[in-house]
Amino acid sequence: MQDEVGATAEPLTRAQVLLKPPESGLRQMIRFALVGAVATVFDYAVLLILYDVFHVSQWISVAAGYGVGLIVCYILSIVWVFPYRSISNKHIEFAVFIIIGVVGLVLTEIVVEVTLRIMSLTPNLTASLGGAVRLSAAKLIAIIIVFFFNFRARKVTMFTRPKER
Repeated sequence: MQDEVGATAEPLTRAQVLLKPPESGLRQMIRFALVGAVATVFDYAVLLILYDVFHVSQWISVAAGYGVGLIVCYILSIVWVFPYRSISNKHIEFAVFIIIGVVGLVLTEIVVEVTLRIMSLTPNLTASLGGAVRLSAAKLIAIIIVFFFNFRARKVTMFTRPKER
């Protein structure tokens, strides 16, 4: 491999390869899933601490957890998942990331609420599971659905290769 001045460049180390954002869409999705898992740990921690420890309402707990997860996801996405950035202004980029995240939050809230209502239709299930367990199960379903929306929306609007002129 040669750089612009003709000198041979050193091959990348394994660590550099692991840290460099991938070109492949499949690898980006896999990394985005890993980032999502890390963000979810933060999300769940905030959700459960607020809901179980501080007895904050379900809606606020879900939203606060989602917000913390969103920030973690943004930082890791720009550093480790996506090699290109379509939006040059970092403030606008973050705003678009948040807008997509807010749409994801609305979807999350809807899925959580619908799932909890469906669970409530089964009295034996409702009686046997605690509120936090039901909420966690509903949140897990929402995470799976919203993951695909978030990946596609962010990749298409924010993290595509700039068009060559």
